[in-house]
Amino acid sequence: MKEVPLISTSELSIGYKHRNKEPTIVSKNLNLSLMPGELVCLIGPNGAGKSTLIRTLIGMQSCISGDIHLAGKLLNDFNAIEKARVLSVVLTSQISVSHFKASDIVALGRYPYTGWSGTLSEKDKEMVSYSLTAVGASELSSRYVSELSDGEKQKVMIARGLAQDPSVLVLDEPTAFLDLPHKIEIMRILKSLSRHPGRAVLLSIHDLDIAMRTADKIWLFNKHGDFYSGAPEDLILKGVFGSAFEMGGVHFDKKKGTFIISPEKKGTVSLIGGNNTEFIWTSHALERAGYNICTDTNTDITIEIQDRKGDTCWQYMDNTCEHDFFSIGDMIQFLCKGHKNSVDQQRSSDELMYLEFGKRTFPEVQRTW
Repeated sequence: MKEVPLISTSELSIGYKHRNKEPTIVSKNLNLSLMPGELVCLIGPNGAGKSTLIRTLIGMQSCISGDIHLAGKLLNDFNAIEKARVLSVVLTSQISVSHFKASDIVALGRYPYTGWSGTLSEKDKEMVSYSLTAVGASELSSRYVSELSDGEKQKVMIARGLAQDPSVLVLDEPTAFLDLPHKIEIMRILKSLSRHPGRAVLLSIHDLDIAMRTADKIWLFNKHGDFYSGAPEDLILKGVFGSAFEMGGVHFDKKKGTFIISPEKKGTVSLIGGNNTEFIWTSHALERAGYNICTDTNTDITIEIQDRKGDTCWQYMDNTCEHDFFSIGDMIQFLCKGHKNSVDQQRSSDELMYLEFGKRTFPEVQRTW
């Protein structure tokens, strides 16, 4: 039996409608599918249409044209309660209530099942407990929201969304206010939640590196509103990331899967020796400083990574000198300083040649200088 997408669109155009003029179209002809078991990351430059697509898919904003299906049924055919039992949304805004405990916030996610009274049944209470445990926040249950860190608050909000027992969990920049370790923790939690049978997770995110390492599929807008969908590796090989994000002085490295600030090129260095990890991070530092790397010795500069009685040594060799360094930082500082000095020396030499030439050829230049 063929699996039904949890979210699918047909010739969808998104944008903004106006009362007395033609609509503003952000992107058009979108044919998307979010399948059970998938974690999909929506990325793109600021203003490309990420938030517009999210709002349209969850029904907060009407589409310009086309259809949206939720679990095989037209989105517009759901009433509010029906939709809340299938689709849960966690927005960027932080929790502003301070007198609520974490469990109280999570319990709000049971509103599609409790009715207007809000009375929790035993099943509801079990679902609240399960949701907190699923996001690794069971110990936060009795703590007040005002006592929680940003990372803990985000866990609680995800647990609230999970308490709705949805098929689709949609999150708008869930890692926006978090430091790197907590970003990674939240993405690990979302990856785990997406593996629950019959569930999928869709989120917008600005951190491209984390998205590429965790997403099953990436939805990407470029600055022109063009849309691409596929596995991160497929989009890298097609050159999509580079065309979507590159700007002056920055380019996307397909081999490393990351953006690189292009430094001033300073030459080529032969790098030899060392174990694999030492070689990789030494190469990284040299490239960051503007040097190309090769492994032969037919260059002006050679750096050999050596083991000196358990300590790593970077031996620098050129046509005039040798130096030993016991940290990459010291070696790079020497290289950069040496490069600057050589440029200054060349500049001084050029100036002296110019002055000498001027003295011989144009005597009046001597008086000017």
